[in-house]
This record gives sequence, structure tokens and C-alpha cells, in this order.
Amino acid sequence: MAIYIISPQNRISGGPELAHQLCNAVNRLSDEKAYMCYVNLKEPYNIVENAETPAPYLVYNTESRSNMDEIDRAENIVIFPEGLTFSMMHIKRAKIALWWMSVDNYIVSTQECNVDFIKDNVSLHLFQSKYSIEYVKKMFPDANGIFLSDYINEEHGKFIYPAEGRMNNALYNPAKGFEEIKPLIAKASWLNWIPLVKMDLPHMILTMQSSKIYVDFGNHPGKDRIPREAAADGCVVITNKKGSAAFQEDVPIPEQYKFDDPASQLDAIDTLMHDICDNFVQHQNAFADYRSFIASEKAKFDEDVLNFISVLKTL
Repeated sequence: MAIYIISPQNRISGGPELAHQLCNAVNRLSDEKAYMCYVNLKEPYNIVENAETPAPYLVYNTESRSNMDEIDRAENIVIFPEGLTFSMMHIKRAKIALWWMSVDNYIVSTQECNVDFIKDNVSLHLFQSKYSIEYVKKMFPDANGIFLSDYINEEHGKFIYPAEGRMNNALYNPAKGFEEIKPLIAKASWLNWIPLVKMDLPHMILTMQSSKIYVDFGNHPGKDRIPREAAADGCVVITNKKGSAAFQEDVPIPEQYKFDDPASQLDAIDTLMHDICDNFVQHQNAFADYRSFIASEKAKFDEDVLNFISVLKTL
């Protein structure tokens, strides 16, 4: 048996990093062999030959393969992310696993038009979040699935910059939920709002370590990384209750930092942010359990991978 993990070529984001983490963990923890398979999103049915590992993921020491005669064998398993389910039809012999890193990516990319194909052809569902478990339970009631989550880059949270050195910065990801956060930015103009864009890892960590607040009103399609990175680096996290943020298992932060309808709760959010900045240590301490949860995810991921390998042998 060999394990082949499909990932977009040259894509730097949470999903591809998780794919490389799994490839690394299988090879590190077991005698089974795992390989990356890169696809060009303009031609997602074809695996790119001689594709290079994206530079940030060289740390995972993965190898890639592209020969379909080698990959598509009955004894192998091919793992697809939920955004590339249309490509699964090109696997004729190998077993197929579907990794639900982002429920929303699947819904948007397919309009749920290939549910029957998935029911008939996917041997194993992998769940990155409680949100994905609930979705698959609804759409595929008889699905065979196991939990296989992730962990953030371990450079985050190695130290927590002292509270007194932090500025009244509010961080946000403009790629997710920007329209929802714009009214808050306008209302809380007393804060220094910093978009997390075009930052390498050291710059991202420095920005988070020097700030007090991270706000995320996006759709939370899975157990998102940036909120965990911000919390690990000592920020107070404020979210809505969309997607995985609605599940305490995925985003286990105190309820006072989650808002049902931010657009109608701007005054309350602004008041909370004033209090965070004025009494930062108190609010930061409220996230101690969340930081411990995040710090434990690497060990939990390794356990999940070992379970995953055991389950594969039973398919």
C-alpha cells in the first residue's frame, strides 16, 4: 500500500500545508509510504510532472509522484481535498479518501451536484473539524469516516510577548469576511487595524506578538489556522458563529468573544474591544485553555494519523 495526497501546485495556504503535514507524519510514524501529488488548478485532472515542493513546505521533507500507472493501483489510496472532488472520477482502481478541510469549498465548487458519486466511490471520509462531521452526517448518513485534524506551524506560540509591550492593534484577514468587518473597522477607528496580507512567517508572528486583538467574521469553512495562530501568539480572538466557529469543539473560546450577528452588535463589540485594550492581561488569561488546546494539536494529530493508517488496512 502507498498513500498519495492530492494538493494544488504552488498553493500556500492552510489546506496544502495540512496535506504536507500528513505526508510527513505517515512517513515519520509508520513503515507506509506517502507521497504528494500536485495538480494545476486550471487542469486539476492532471498530476503535474516534476513539480517542486512549495518552499514553505520543504520542512516536511516530502516526495512527490506523478505517474498514474504507479498511483492508480488497487492496493493504494488517493486522498483528495474537498475542493477537488470532480477529479476523483479519474481514479479507476485505487481507493479514494475525501478530506473535509473546508466544507464551504466543496459547496461552492460543486453546488453539491456530485453527492451520489461521492456516496458510491469514496471509501473513507476524513474530518478536519466538528463542522465537517455534522455536514457529512447530514449529506452522507452512511459514510465511513474518522477524525484527522491538523496543527499550526510550531513557530507560533514559542514565546508570548509581554502584555505591556503590545499595542492597540486589531488584526484581520481581508481574504475572509472583509465586508462583514468593514463596519467595525469604521466604528472602532481608534484601533490600529492591520490586514494580514503578504507576510512571511516571521513577519506574521512579529505582528501577532505585538498586537492585542484578532477579529474574524469570515465563514469559518473548517478549523481555521489564523485564529489559532493569533491566539497562540497571545492575541484575544473575536469571532462570529458561522461554520466551524459555531462549534465549541472547533473554536473553544469563551462565549463572550463570539457574536451571533456582528452587524447588529457593533456597539457591544466596540465596548468589548475597549475593555480588552484597557484590561488586556485579564482577557489574555481567558484564552489560556485555548492556547493549551492549540499546543496539544500536534500530538493529537500524530495519534489521528496512526489511527488513520490502521483504518486504511481494513478497507
